[in-house]
Amino acid sequence: MIDRITSSLNLKSLFAFFVLLFTFSIQAQQKPAVAKAGAVSISKEEFTKRFELSPHPRPDKNFDSTQIKKDFLKTLIAEKLLAQEAVKNGFDKTKEFTDSYGFMRDFYLRDMLYTKEVKSKIASPDSELAVGKERIRRTINTKFIFSTDEAEIVGIANSIKNGASFDSILATRPEKDEQKNTAEVTFGTMHKKMEDAIFNLAPEQVTPVIELKEGWYICKVYSVSIKNSLDDKDIRKVKRVVEEREENKIYQEFYKKFFKGIVVNADRKLFNSLYEAIDVFLKGNKSTLIPNKGKFTIYETEITKIRKLLAEKDLAATFIRFEKNPITLSGFLDYMNLAGFDFLRTESGYIKRRLNSYISTYIQNQIVSREALKRGYDKLPEVADDMNIWKDNYLSNLMMKQNFKAQAVSDEEAYSFFSKNSGIIPKPDEVKFTKIISDDLDVIQKVLEGAEKGEDFSKMKKIYSKTENALEEEKYYPLNQQGDLWKALGSMKIGEVYGPLKLEDGFAVIKLVDKREGKKEQIESFEEAKPQLKGILQTKKMYKELENTTAKLAIDKNIQINEKVLQSIKVNMLNIIVYRRFGFGGQQLAVPYAPNFSSWFEKYEELKKSLSL
Repeated sequence: MIDRITSSLNLKSLFAFFVLLFTFSIQAQQKPAVAKAGAVSISKEEFTKRFELSPHPRPDKNFDSTQIKKDFLKTLIAEKLLAQEAVKNGFDKTKEFTDSYGFMRDFYLRDMLYTKEVKSKIASPDSELAVGKERIRRTINTKFIFSTDEAEIVGIANSIKNGASFDSILATRPEKDEQKNTAEVTFGTMHKKMEDAIFNLAPEQVTPVIELKEGWYICKVYSVSIKNSLDDKDIRKVKRVVEEREENKIYQEFYKKFFKGIVVNADRKLFNSLYEAIDVFLKGNKSTLIPNKGKFTIYETEITKIRKLLAEKDLAATFIRFEKNPITLSGFLDYMNLAGFDFLRTESGYIKRRLNSYISTYIQNQIVSREALKRGYDKLPEVADDMNIWKDNYLSNLMMKQNFKAQAVSDEEAYSFFSKNSGIIPKPDEVKFTKIISDDLDVIQKVLEGAEKGEDFSKMKKIYSKTENALEEEKYYPLNQQGDLWKALGSMKIGEVYGPLKLEDGFAVIKLVDKREGKKEQIESFEEAKPQLKGILQTKKMYKELENTTAKLAIDKNIQINEKVLQSIKVNMLNIIVYRRFGFGGQQLAVPYAPNFSSWFEKYEELKKSLSL
């Protein structure tokens, strides 16, 4: 019963931060820089923010925090250098970049509008604080009768007034099953409207009918216990609850005023086409869908398949009818690629309703972010500084991806490598690992906290992971594969736990089970070995080229590292995930993930020496 009342009725703040969130503005031009790369500087504030809000692999318990700081700074310098080169090559004009950047920017725009219109106006009225301090001293045991039918609940209330037993009536109703025991409630654990009614009662008294969004309630008080005094924790809770309620009140007022008279529709015909494509896909792939905590989520891989079920003319047509900059169906699918589409069931009727709700939320979010953009909030330091960080990260990743694609390996190169090694092919090092996958960052946080405490990873996997492959830990995987997962595994020690990583099927925490040196294999036929040889050479060339490119850029941009400033920076070495919850809803990692890429610095020093710089 307590879950019913506290979870469904207590509107939580839409503007919350988990674990930690820096809200200061990074103004590098006014702060001492820890490093410079051309016209770009890395301030102490940016370094501290990126470092403390990012997880860092550690080789062992006796890790060198100074070296970790240095390697992370070199990683950030590489990110800045590669981002500048990406702009030079026009990558900031590509669809892949503009989609990702625009998706993230909208979170920050909405968040700033929420701050201006809601968060900045919150106060704690003395009268409400006084009521809260009085109520938090009391713990009330209660039960409820619930109905979605107003006539029914009014009839029950009249029966109780005329002498009928609340408990006897409850015993005949389905909600009795979730109320085997009374629920303990105190200040802030339920909707204020219900709280106001209950806290005016003595034991054995019953509330009048209470109307809430989901239906009508009648509650009975069974007992009341009272604390003699309040501690600091109680006082803090009173202030928090009062502020949250004020925040919700201001938000509701803003919502009604802001959206009044605004009408933006989706094209009905295209909606039906999209729904039918999703429905066909789900029916054909039902057996491959794996729920996580009762919820399914599909991302780019699945959305791409759904896109192929739609006609080209429909994809190009206007779907969301904004007066300015309307959204095509193809553009909406681009959004779904990044946001994902989650649902609880796969029945056709439910999916249609869920898609309708999803589109309504998208339209509302677009209206808010467009208003924030119109007000120029994208130029405010609080938004612009964070978005510059995301921009550099996105662009540097595009440079890395382009670098890999550019590494062609000819048959002659492969044959030369084959002959030089007398047909003995060194295979890449291999790792055996296990991972916990979830779409829920709260779950990922629990896993990381459990790992810090030494909890059994396999047991946590059974409890938390949306996928569980029993054979996963028995198989070795080559380390010549691309992506953050393999970069992380390559730098980890056996037994180490690391996360979060953003993979295609969700967020991941990984544990390295074993690592072994790649075997050498005698291959008789060059043709048989050619694909494998090309893969080995392409990976080697990619890493070598990336290190050389970054080193040359470091020379060209005349990078500077201020060791004194770096040493002066005191950072929190907690290896934890941190994510940010945004105003108007949504959450993302607080800062972009940057896997260690400091190996380029050795190449840079060699090049610098050879040039006598």
